[in-house]
Amino acid sequence: MEALSVRDYRNNLATYFEKADEGTPVLIRRKNKLYALTSIGKEDLMITPDLQKRIDEAREAYRSGNVVSVKSKEDLHSFLDSL
Repeated sequence: MEALSVRDYRNNLATYFEKADEGTPVLIRRKNKLYALTSIGKEDLMITPDLQKRIDEAREAYRSGNVVSVKSKEDLHSFLDSL
């Protein structure tokens, strides 16, 4: 996948927005970093009832102490290996 320069992106904004709308990945290179232009819908910005339920369950698990504490890189690797 090829990344566009900022100049190319800026000179062809409409084209690249249309590509993003179609689901085509659009990468923009600025200095030594890459950025992605993606299209998102309203559902991506809203908390759905299902997501709210999962948030509430996670909060309750936290309140009841049903969590795993990770304090170091080794703890994290150990936890991930146990999954």
